[in-house]
Amino acid sequence: MSIRPMKLPRDMDTLIDLTIKTFQYPENEAWSVQADDEESITDTFQSLKTLWPLFRLMSVFIPSMRDLLRGFFWEENGRLVGTIVIQRQNDTDTWMIGNVGVLPEYRRRGIARKLVEASLDAIREHGGEIALLDVIAANVPAYRLYEEMGFAHYTSRIEFNYLTETPVPEVGLPRGYSVAPMDKYEWRPRYELEKAVTPPEVQTFEPVSEAHYNPGKGLIFFSHLLMKLSGQKVERLAFRAPDGAMAAIGYYRIRKKKGGVNGLNLRVHPAHPAVAAHLVPFLINTALRLGPGRRIEFAIPVWQTALLDVIRQAGCEERYEFHRMGSELV
Repeated sequence: MSIRPMKLPRDMDTLIDLTIKTFQYPENEAWSVQADDEESITDTFQSLKTLWPLFRLMSVFIPSMRDLLRGFFWEENGRLVGTIVIQRQNDTDTWMIGNVGVLPEYRRRGIARKLVEASLDAIREHGGEIALLDVIAANVPAYRLYEEMGFAHYTSRIEFNYLTETPVPEVGLPRGYSVAPMDKYEWRPRYELEKAVTPPEVQTFEPVSEAHYNPGKGLIFFSHLLMKLSGQKVERLAFRAPDGAMAAIGYYRIRKKKGGVNGLNLRVHPAHPAVAAHLVPFLINTALRLGPGRRIEFAIPVWQTALLDVIRQAGCEERYEFHRMGSELV
């Protein structure tokens, strides 16, 4: 039994394989990584492997990129059976713990705890002060483990699928509102909206600061290059109220290669709920048109009630709910 750090890019293929295998849940197939998820995951990580020489060069000049992807493997009797990934959130002291995975036949042996403990130690060593992670709400054993380790549940989001090829009836944009595409380097509209709508209890662990929402032009350039190489096209739209205030933001991520999934990202100011009735069907129908034959997935915070109402009325399937948990490390 041993734990070792990932050595990238050498371990990239191992990370892909183990991520897919450890996110299988025989007791609840709805939680498992689906076949189309596998295609998207594989393409993204393989593209990162291809771009690794550029990534390494850029990391010399952009320190935050050095912490974009770190992690550990757990080995039992010569077999890798668990994995975990940690990522610094832009140039901040907040880190995200992701892909906490253990093969089904090796669960309930304390492996996940050891992987999280090693990750928290590594985050502290790199100056991190806050650690975040997501857990499926119905995964009670994992939730209790994270509580025991000092994580607090402070918000949740619901993951939805749109599974048919039937367009959603569209509603026009309310009178006086405007929409404009966002340049790939434009981060301030999202910052303005999140600052206005994010509840205080969420900001305890995810403060809305410029550092959290402005990754810098270098990282934005690399992210878009990675998406393009992995077969994804992303467009972002900013919606403004008649007085010029940010009312909503909508992203669509369209898969251009064979297979995989399309994705949406939406946020609406609660003072402008009428925009949600336009935004949801517009983005779903755009994804159907530009990336036909694929599942559409997206996750919405539980405090975005106007969006949730419209999404449910549009016939989207609720896949599961995630709890987000945070721990202050200082």
